[in-house]
Amino acid sequence: MSESGGILRAGAVRARLEAAFDAERSGQSYGAVGAALKKSLIEARRALLEQYARGDIIVARLSQIVDEALVALVGEANGLLPPKSRAAVAATGGYGRGQLAPLSDVDLLILHSGLSEDALKPFVSAIIFPLYDAGLIVGQGVHTPQSAAKLAENEVTAMTAFLDARFIVGDEKLFKDFASKFEMLRWRTKAKFVKAKRAEQEKRHERSNQSRYLSEPDLKEGKGGLRDIHVIGWIYRALYGRPLGEAPKRGAIFRPDDAQSLKKAERFLLSVRVHLHDLRGRPDERLTFDVQPMLAERLGYADRGGMTAAERMMKHYFVTTMEIGRLTRIFWARIEEENAKLLDRAPLPLPKALQSDEAGGRINLRLKNGRLDFASASAAAKNPAELFRYFRAFAKRPEIDFHPDALDLISKNANAVTSDVRRDPIVAQLFKASIVSAKDPIKLLRVMSETGLLGKYIPCLGQITGRVEFGLYRRYSLEEHVFQSIGVLSRIRAGDLAEEHPIATRILERNEDRLATFYIGVLLHQAGWSLKEPSTEEAEALIGRVARRLRLSDEDAAVVAWCAARPFFMIDVAHRRNLGEARAIKGFAEAVRTPENLDLLLVIAVCHLRAVSATAWDNWTKKQITALYCGAEAFLKGGDEALAAWMSERAGKNRKDAEVLLEDWPKAERAAFMRRLSDETLAMIEPDAFARAADLARSPEGCGVAASIRDDDVEAIVYADDRPGLLADLAGAVAGAGGNVRSVHAVTLDDGKIIDVFALQPPDGLNPDATADFVRRLHAALLAAARSKPSQPPSLVRRIGDKRALFSVPARVRVDADASDSAVVVEAEGRDRPGLLFSLASALAELGVAIKSAHVATYGERAVDAFYLQTQDGAKIEDNRLLQAIESRLLAVLGAAATVLKATA
Repeated sequence: MSESGGILRAGAVRARLEAAFDAERSGQSYGAVGAALKKSLIEARRALLEQYARGDIIVARLSQIVDEALVALVGEANGLLPPKSRAAVAATGGYGRGQLAPLSDVDLLILHSGLSEDALKPFVSAIIFPLYDAGLIVGQGVHTPQSAAKLAENEVTAMTAFLDARFIVGDEKLFKDFASKFEMLRWRTKAKFVKAKRAEQEKRHERSNQSRYLSEPDLKEGKGGLRDIHVIGWIYRALYGRPLGEAPKRGAIFRPDDAQSLKKAERFLLSVRVHLHDLRGRPDERLTFDVQPMLAERLGYADRGGMTAAERMMKHYFVTTMEIGRLTRIFWARIEEENAKLLDRAPLPLPKALQSDEAGGRINLRLKNGRLDFASASAAAKNPAELFRYFRAFAKRPEIDFHPDALDLISKNANAVTSDVRRDPIVAQLFKASIVSAKDPIKLLRVMSETGLLGKYIPCLGQITGRVEFGLYRRYSLEEHVFQSIGVLSRIRAGDLAEEHPIATRILERNEDRLATFYIGVLLHQAGWSLKEPSTEEAEALIGRVARRLRLSDEDAAVVAWCAARPFFMIDVAHRRNLGEARAIKGFAEAVRTPENLDLLLVIAVCHLRAVSATAWDNWTKKQITALYCGAEAFLKGGDEALAAWMSERAGKNRKDAEVLLEDWPKAERAAFMRRLSDETLAMIEPDAFARAADLARSPEGCGVAASIRDDDVEAIVYADDRPGLLADLAGAVAGAGGNVRSVHAVTLDDGKIIDVFALQPPDGLNPDATADFVRRLHAALLAAARSKPSQPPSLVRRIGDKRALFSVPARVRVDADASDSAVVVEAEGRDRPGLLFSLASALAELGVAIKSAHVATYGERAVDAFYLQTQDGAKIEDNRLLQAIESRLLAVLGAAATVLKATA
């Protein structure tokens, strides 16, 4: 055994502390006890982490080592107590459960027989100070048995901690006196305690923003985390006076296999936690992106099946927390059922709405203690269609919660969903009706997923369950993203989002008889992630098979397959193309081909973006997607002539709206200014931004900047004379001020002026005053850059907390000579970083090309900057050598070798 491993031998810590006591007593050392304990703990943690992967073993052994240290400390401190006095030390909280993570708190209950504070102080100090010196975070309560019980009666926190109290050392009779008083208190207040912990858990889940489903979850406090397991243990102990592990097999809250599943889940989370503490060097509980790869390596995960080691670990994490969620749901339901039995109420009849469904025939359902259950469990187990009828009933009446026995039966029989069941038209009809009509579709799909039924029925969804996209783009795991998207769709259908999404609302209203097409399209829009080597063609084939199996018509199945395989197509065009040009809209419409495809693409885009993050659906995105939809709709109805008419109508409306915003200007000045603006320019600038830009145009200098805080972003509008490299200079000013470009729309007016509209993210963590200071610095930097070229390039420093550098994004450059009549469109895609737009625009300026317009889109750590490029005299670039030079230079800026992708006609 190694030198550090020797500390794990029984008695090794006590022997080392005894030597330290001797050194201090003889005056040869001061603080030797704390130093010896600190060294012992460091060696023990290192040895345990090297020898064991299982967290439950590590936390138990660390608890035993601290127990051993406390026995030694109390033995030495006993001499400081007054004669005939008694004291005892007990562990509480996680340490009391024997689950001491490497850097967790050590919570102690120090009991005494009624000593004064002065008499106790030397004894307590002799125990606590060496623990502090060893680097432990100690929480201690000093009480008599009576005062400890009184504290527990008045404070839920103390009641919770004392449920895990465990005797360590001292007068055991004193501890038993406390335990006896606490037991009487537990019996008397258990109902009140259960109610308080239930409310506390619900608030915690709400506060953690459904952390179980977030890409960077909190493994302790988040939904489905360790704290939920602790709550189950506390409630069981409060109700029955014994640990959950000592529950009788007959009549237990959990059946043996569920109890084993909970134990397995806890073991996994503890394994993650102990290594997370060690990697962080602090008691951190959040699984952030930077630590996920290191944790995966420590826990033995490897890249496999198209997934990185970190993604495989996080999939295991999410599947585990889903199982904890399922068990938590069963636990609370059975607790409520026990209470309902005591009330001896008459059973309620099944509501009329639940007495029939699309399958016809007798319904195998009943209400049991107010919850939805199967009338005959054996019949449900024999016929998989009954499982889907159960969820069909819940879709109608979600206020009637699930009965735990029913969920248990569904979980155990989900494997009975075979290919024959998947092809059953009755099951397909039940499933479609459930998701289309569900009053709470997110809960419906979550529970179907937790029981395994959804993944067995639609295997491609089962394959993405628990999977995350390793990056900053999404806030949720893939399957939760799908469920949230369905939730958005249901809100649109109900009319709740009619003001925000009028087009999507009208689409669903006029397709009332085809609603299943839209629900299945949104449900499957991430199905491509289930493929080992995904491609659009393979995703389309997979989704088409599922859609036809769900009994959509061949026409609707084809629509779903085409659109759900291309969920980002409309978003990408809207973000990266100049929709002031008819060419961009026409190209999109020709690819879409049919109005049905167009409708579903828009609905998928809206639902997807609303689920991605709070900022993904912004005013600019809404404006662009609206214009793209309306223009494509016109083209699909009447071809080039109809598109031209629509663009002319849009231009007239934009001019009219712009003139209204300038109605306080003198008529001649307003007319002169409007003549300077092309229809294309007006199409690219939002009305409010246009009004602010117009005010800048009145500046005597002919140059100005407007910077202001807009919601969570900062908007900056620049009006100036164009010059070679101006966009690069402005982007450099933004980067130098510490901002991050979220989007920019740069347009050149017919008279050589430019209007550039930046949406920026200020440095993270700024308070309102600091953000205001940032806006002032930004304004000054942009104005200076607009007036003249800066003499020095900006200082580009990665911001604290910037996670983009953690990810690898392939560098790609796409050149499309056919996307615009007047310019070559070049897309540069790679990992976002401070000053990326500055570096790209500078490279283009050095090559002597002019940027007619620029469109920046960011997707988490991935940036796609689209430039409409011309020669300096305004002509379209046709020189192939120059185009090759542009590709090479931009790839060099993006970094490392990459694949250059050329767009084809």
